Amino acid sequence: MPGSPVPMGIMNQMWAANDVSDREAIRTALEEIVHADALGFDSVWIGEHHHVRPENPFYGRIPASEIFLAHIAAHTKRIRVGTGVRILSTTAAQRTAEEMSLLHLLTDGRVEFGVGLGANQIVEEDRATKAARFRALLDELLDHLAGEVTPAISPRPDPEIRRRIWAAARDEGTIDHLAARGVNLVVGQAEMPHIQAPYVARYRAAGGKGLTRGVRLVFVAPTREEALARSAVAAQSYFRLLLGKGYHKQAVESGAAPAEVQTDAERRRLASFIVGSPDEVLAELDAYVATTGVDQLDVMVQIPGLATDDVRRSMALVQQEIRPRLAINKQASAARSVA
Repeated sequence: MPGSPVPMGIMNQMWAANDVSDREAIRTALEEIVHADALGFDSVWIGEHHHVRPENPFYGRIPASEIFLAHIAAHTKRIRVGTGVRILSTTAAQRTAEEMSLLHLLTDGRVEFGVGLGANQIVEEDRATKAARFRALLDELLDHLAGEVTPAISPRPDPEIRRRIWAAARDEGTIDHLAARGVNLVVGQAEMPHIQAPYVARYRAAGGKGLTRGVRLVFVAPTREEALARSAVAAQSYFRLLLGKGYHKQAVESGAAPAEVQTDAERRRLASFIVGSPDEVLAELDAYVATTGVDQLDVMVQIPGLATDDVRRSMALVQQEIRPRLAINKQASAARSVA
């Protein structure tokens, strides 16, 4: 690929259907990540999830992403490995900082750290309380990484770790806090672009100098018809889990989305699931970046129900036919030419 494109990674929530064993889910994910490394993706981000969820069509299988990331790093050559995201509320800030420092050493610096608060399964908290707790945990983590806590943690944190932290945030107070602390901002795969755009704008307005990164769930095939057919089963499972809950429920409450969804096309739009040919997916990814204003773009390419061969082909189409033509890469190339 000519020039130096804007970094693009893949996101894997490590979801698997109830009838798939943990061993099989991890093995398949590792094989797909090794393939992503060979294709030239820059990073892979692994979701953290806790507890078996038999009431859901699928659930996450990785409660300690750092352990899996060390395993991934040992089986890959160049791809960076990242937590997507590390739930700060499950572990003392000192332990989190120690694990970050050790993982940075084990991977020869090939590591990124996404952090977030996540859901508290034990205690119900209002959003303001959760956000305040996240900010306090983040500050404590940053203090440990900066060596401002006595005694200092071991291994001694490399200063580069601090620059590799990305925080997921949606409330104005936390976004302002990230901007003030110089932490990068990440927005996830589930929300619609027009909902995420104010988060990025708020970060910049608050003086944020870090990077902003967005994630989109995509499935690509040579034709739209084939893409829709091959993703149909996975899409229905994803819709059952996502729609009517979480981000979609909040979008309905705010008037940004209808409560009743009639067509699969509308379900894909509300779930931010981009399906189609390379040209169609390219157009939607360009529109997403233009709407949100993010600096970097990652793609989520795997959800339960997609055949692994189809996932691999989709990744190849993204890397070979979509990524070189993304407007964000053309703009970066033009900027380098002017410089």
